[in-house]
Amino acid sequence: MLNLFINNYIERMLKMVRYEYDQETKSWCAILKELPGVFAQADTVEEARQQVAEVIEDYLIVSLQKNHTLPDFNKVAHINKLSYA
Repeated sequence: MLNLFINNYIERMLKMVRYEYDQETKSWCAILKELPGVFAQADTVEEARQQVAEVIEDYLIVSLQKNHTLPDFNKVAHINKLSYA
C-alpha cells in the first residue's frame, strides 16, 4: 500500500513540473517549485521527466523519515483511503 501511495504522490507532483529548454546548455530542465531543490536536467524532456520523478521519490522518502510536511500529502492520502473504502 505504501508503494501505491508513493506512486500516486509522484504522479501528482509530476503534473506540477515545469519544463524549460536551456539554450546555453542545450538541455531540458524539469523544475518543481512546490518541492524546494527538486529539479533535473537532461537531453530530452522524457529523460528530464524520468530523472525528476526519481528526485521526487528521494525527496518524499527523506521527508517522511525526517517528519517534514509535504505539499498535497494529505490530499493524496485522503484519495488513497477513498479508493480502498
